[in-house]
Amino acid sequence: MARSGWKRFVKPAVKTGLAVLVLWYLYRHVTRTWHDLHEHGESIRVDPTWLAVGAGLYLAGLTACGVFYAKVMAASPGPVGPIVAVRAYLISHLGKYVPGKAMVVVMRVALTAPYGARPATAALAAFYETLAMMAAGALAAAVGFALGPAPVQLIPLGASAGLAVLLLGVVEPRVFPRVTKLMTMPFPNVGPDALPALSYRLLGAGLLLSLTGWVLLGLSQVAVVRAVAPAGLAPGLWPVVVAGVALATVAGFVVAVLPGGLGVREGVLMATLAPAVGEDTAVVSALALRLTWVAAEVVAGVALAAVRPALPAAAPLSPPEPPAPSPESIRA
Repeated sequence: MARSGWKRFVKPAVKTGLAVLVLWYLYRHVTRTWHDLHEHGESIRVDPTWLAVGAGLYLAGLTACGVFYAKVMAASPGPVGPIVAVRAYLISHLGKYVPGKAMVVVMRVALTAPYGARPATAALAAFYETLAMMAAGALAAAVGFALGPAPVQLIPLGASAGLAVLLLGVVEPRVFPRVTKLMTMPFPNVGPDALPALSYRLLGAGLLLSLTGWVLLGLSQVAVVRAVAPAGLAPGLWPVVVAGVALATVAGFVVAVLPGGLGVREGVLMATLAPAVGEDTAVVSALALRLTWVAAEVVAGVALAAVRPALPAAAPLSPPEPPAPSPESIRA
């Protein structure tokens, strides 16, 4: 009992310490950038049109990943339609700002169960789609850093490649069912029959859709850089930007010390973007990207919540069978 209590104390303490370090690092970068801009007599000018473009690209990228979630649900017991699945996927992204990762899954289950999805299946599909998306993100980061202009950022490249191998191993169709045995979920009927019908074809489609999504998310950052820096970015630097966004988001997912990867994502993004756009622009554009994405998620979530697809019609009741004739009536 004493050992268990010790663990319950140490884990929150370590997580809190990491959160403080991440926020301190972020605060130091932001204040230094603000000081440098002030020293040079510069000010931050933001073009709202390019921010809107960045928001649109972000939602397009999320939708591509949502289509993969719909494919996983379609291959599941109790499938739901693609519109229902994509709607649930987009709305549930608001749940990542609640401490812990459970709210995203809870919201996705709540939004699909009324349309026939099994709660356990919807939860497992959410886990699988998320892990596959992160695997694709790590892969996109590795490719982007490798294609970037010299000198190649070896540390981010190595970290991306390592995360890609690890996450791809987890979502391998024969491995993921074993991983689910380690999960505990507050849903009934969690067993092998609740798993989606995983296959290499489904995983391949998911990786292609997710890679498309990551490219669009990276281009969202390109648009945001254009919003805060009129010169924009040369197309030759776009692969590095896509890689930076992908690695930063995956890192924020893996090292989840604050909701939504707050702090970790911005720190990694600032470090990977600085060689391409300069440190000041990297800091400002990373913060602007966070605000742009949050605003896009809120607008999309509110709009989609207001438009609810029609619930499936209940199966009609079979008419009662006529009573069997009695022997007396037959003789009559």
